[in-house]
Amino acid sequence: MDTLAKRLKDITTAVHLLREHGVSVGYPMQTGTGEIIFAVGNEFILTAEQLLELHKRGELHPEGVLKLVGTPAPATFARKKAASP
Repeated sequence: MDTLAKRLKDITTAVHLLREHGVSVGYPMQTGTGEIIFAVGNEFILTAEQLLELHKRGELHPEGVLKLVGTPAPATFARKKAASP
C-alpha cells in the first residue's frame, strides 16, 4: 500500500522526528525536475527519498544525517536540545 497519502504522511513524520532531535528542517521545495527537497540543519539539502530512507533505517537524528552526507558535523549543526538547560 504505497499511496501518495501514505508517502506524504511518512515524509511529514520524518520531518517531525528530525525536528524533535533539534535539527532545523525547512519547508519542502521542488526542483525543476519535480524532486522534493528540504534544507536540513541550514547546511545540507536532502531529498524526500533520503529522508524516507533514514526513517526506514531508524537514523532520523543528527548523526544519521551526517552519516548520509558523509561529512563531519559543522558547528551550526549541533543539537539544539543539548544547548537547552
